[in-house]
Amino acid sequence: MSAIAAATAVLLLTAGCVQTTGGTGGGADDRTLTFATSFAIDDLDPAENAIWGVEFGYAELLMRPDRAGDPTPWVLEELTSTGPLTWRMTLPSDASFVNGRPLDAAALAELITFQLADNASFAAALPGATAAATGPHEVVLTTGRPAPNVPALLADESILPVYDSAAYRAHRDSGAPASALVDAGIYTGPYVVESLDSSAARLAPRADHWDGPPALEAVTVRFVPEAAARIQAVQAGEADIALYPSRATLPTLAGRDDVAVVTDEPTGPSLPLFLNQREAPFDDDRVRRAVYAAVDYDAIANEVMQGQFLPATGLYVPSRPWAETTQRTDVAAAERLLDEAGWVRTGDGPRTRDGRPLRFSMLTYPEQPDSDAVALALQAQLAELGVGVDIRQVPDIDSVLKTGTGWNSGISSRGFISFGGDYVLPLQTMVRSDGEANFSGIADPELDALVDRVGVELDPAARDDLLRRVQQRIAERGHLAYVGLRRPAVVTSPAWSGYAIEGSNLWVAHDTAPTG
Repeated sequence: MSAIAAATAVLLLTAGCVQTTGGTGGGADDRTLTFATSFAIDDLDPAENAIWGVEFGYAELLMRPDRAGDPTPWVLEELTSTGPLTWRMTLPSDASFVNGRPLDAAALAELITFQLADNASFAAALPGATAAATGPHEVVLTTGRPAPNVPALLADESILPVYDSAAYRAHRDSGAPASALVDAGIYTGPYVVESLDSSAARLAPRADHWDGPPALEAVTVRFVPEAAARIQAVQAGEADIALYPSRATLPTLAGRDDVAVVTDEPTGPSLPLFLNQREAPFDDDRVRRAVYAAVDYDAIANEVMQGQFLPATGLYVPSRPWAETTQRTDVAAAERLLDEAGWVRTGDGPRTRDGRPLRFSMLTYPEQPDSDAVALALQAQLAELGVGVDIRQVPDIDSVLKTGTGWNSGISSRGFISFGGDYVLPLQTMVRSDGEANFSGIADPELDALVDRVGVELDPAARDDLLRRVQQRIAERGHLAYVGLRRPAVVTSPAWSGYAIEGSNLWVAHDTAPTG
């Protein structure tokens, strides 16, 4: 048994001991659908939680994300670029919010204007943009600079969910609690949230949905923090689909008749390892590059995750035309870099400098159980180089990473292409010096300049070249690397074994139905 396998054996055995607690798996009524998920929906506030509405069917987007990265119209009938700074949006004539207000050009222009003022990411992506109704069902978006990523921004669940911004403003100005939004009918989706509490959200179909009546009679989203408990809920017939299963568990479910494992191909690396450059030891790029070179990416994918991951080779999947292979396991190079940085080793002992051992913390979080398994593997791999790792699980990893202090490294879950297929906004937020998700504290003017050029480049060949240069710069300075390229996976009841995983966390559409 390898050091990596030994380090994760206890975790694998524990995750594999999932027993049925009764029932045959799946709901008794094939016209209903129940999810078990690790992420609780706190409220229906679009400023905080609209992403869940898009995922579970009560909210929608103007454009639909696509696994290949090319968004297509969703609520919009058409999106057309009419010039380097202008985009014409055409709405269907019969779309409306649940509260009865038509989703016409005036409502859409009002929504875009409000989101540009209220959503920092949207405003940063399109500085100086304006929206104006140019017909009953036509809106023109004018950007302050060329923005080739507009279709992807309109397909991003965190940027522009479709909702009644006037009704939301009235709610917010009134000082009413967020819980009141359950009855406000501000979204356009095929399902309507009838009740929401700390245990579940319960949704009913909307008969007058603009795209036709929904296929299901009810959707329930249960909030179940423990990964094993989510699978047990499916086995017991208490849920139809378990989201975010531990990849270590999935091989133990093969061949069972009470559950099915449904997987698909990844659209991009999903588990970045952030190294905090503001503090030692990662204020030295040699140490950062050494850690990334020491990672055995193939072992993580094929030993630790037993084929449920693909080896991460860079910031993008190899199928992207601009993807560069920037991540390679090179233990000799890692040792040389650490020696150059003054972290020396005698025999099999720990690496030290000025009498202090090279040891750092690594954060994981419970909503993504894979982060623990990967952290254990990294701990074992780095121990072979004389580097110590202390793993610490935190309940809300983003809030800790955003502090910028008190942590050395962390495994999160963020792609370098957005759910909508955008390659610009993740660069701006994750690696630009002023990015809101620049958890690593990267401050690199040369990288900033490249990111800025990518954001306005309209020529595809020139854009691809810039993206390659961005990847090379990130690798040269040890700014960021991914340790996991996770295959999308869910565990379903037999009735839902034909469930199709869409590439962008769209769990429920108006035509979602059992196919098992």
